[in-house]
Parts: sequence; structure tokens; C-alpha cells
Amino acid sequence: MIKAKMNNGDLVFGLSEENLTRLRKKQPILINLKEMGLESRNVIITYGETEDEIYKEMLEYIDLDKTKIHI
Repeated sequence: MIKAKMNNGDLVFGLSEENLTRLRKKQPILINLKEMGLESRNVIITYGETEDEIYKEMLEYIDLDKTKIHI
């Protein structure tokens, strides 16, 4: 994976085939933005063939009472 922070503050994440293989095996990618010189926040990247699959996987990581989901 390649991570970049652009001069305007936008972030870019480049995923390798190995990253995609792991995602398909239900192994989410965790990125702590502190590694990029930003505030310590986690980004979790998951994969599913449908939004319903992604939602079901996300339920393992999020608290619905404290999370706003946008589909």
C-alpha cells in the first residue's frame, strides 16, 4: 500500500493486489493517520461484493449508537 498526503490536505491510498486479496479474505486494512503526520485517527478499509455485505462486516467494528452510516 502507498499512502500520500497532498499539499491541499487530501489523502491518497493506493492498494496493491495483495491488499485486495486480504480484503477479499475479510481482513480489513487499518491505517492510523498519525503515521502520515496527522491527528491520531483510524481509517478502516473493508470490502464486500455488495453494500449489504460491507454493512454486515462493518457491524463488527462500529457502535451503531455512536456512528452515522452513509450508503
